[in-house]
Amino acid sequence: MSPIDMLRRLSLLMLLSVLAGGVAAATLQSVAPVQLPHRGGGVDGPYFPRTRATATMPTTGNDLAQQAQQRLDARLGANTVLSNGAAITKTQAQANGLGYIAKHFDQIDTTHSGRVTMSDVRQYLQQRQRQ
Repeated sequence: MSPIDMLRRLSLLMLLSVLAGGVAAATLQSVAPVQLPHRGGGVDGPYFPRTRATATMPTTGNDLAQQAQQRLDARLGANTVLSNGAAITKTQAQANGLGYIAKHFDQIDTTHSGRVTMSDVRQYLQQRQRQ
């Protein structure tokens, strides 16, 4: 038998074994039926949460200014240094972690008294917003 005939027979045998193995593997594999969770809640996880956050429109204009003012009041008004209309110096602002006020202290202090109040800060922010 020539080497070419041997290769033909061998390739035919290899082809038959691949086909037979594929058929055997296909008959062994089966998929379990899908069962949904109770009450049809669906899949839960980081990619398919049961409850989705509702989309909100971005705030603009006066609503945005009001939200910024509320955040400012909550953050700075809660600080005991500025609460109840108290005035602070630049050094006190730096010592109490009010870096923005300390950085812009000279612009906020329009009367040049060396002290600013919460209302001075509000006026400064409103003035900057108009610009």
